Amino acid sequence: MSLGSRRTAATSVAAAAFLVASAGAFAKSHVAAGVASGGAHPAIYSASQAAVGGKAYGANCASCHGAQLEGGVGPALSGATLNTLAKNTKLSVGDMFTFMSLQMPLNAPASLSKAQYAQIMAYILKYNGYPAGSKELTYAVATDSKVIMHSAK
Repeated sequence: MSLGSRRTAATSVAAAAFLVASAGAFAKSHVAAGVASGGAHPAIYSASQAAVGGKAYGANCASCHGAQLEGGVGPALSGATLNTLAKNTKLSVGDMFTFMSLQMPLNAPASLSKAQYAQIMAYILKYNGYPAGSKELTYAVATDSKVIMHSAK
């Protein structure tokens, strides 16, 4: 294993560990608007916002988290791995969004605009089976969201 590969692997492990730790640190009561883990999820983003977010995800996130959010150098953002993390830490949209907007992309943390982070979160929600609505997800709403993360994938 080359030095670069070891650094990449160590960075991936550190990012996943930080995500788990930060989720626990941000964990609060995760019942909002009558929505509990496993229940119906409110529509908190628009379809057009998620489409734009898909392009931003491809440009800024896919190289580490995979084109299908399956993980790679970075942790999976969909599927069974996300469901296990969310269940074990009560990971909310707000938890994930806060971590993402402060720590990602790994090579340039907090370098995207607030709108871009909200668009990427909208795409992640869409990909994981959350319904779209008529209003766009804002940075403030994403940060404060108590909706529990869950993947239908």
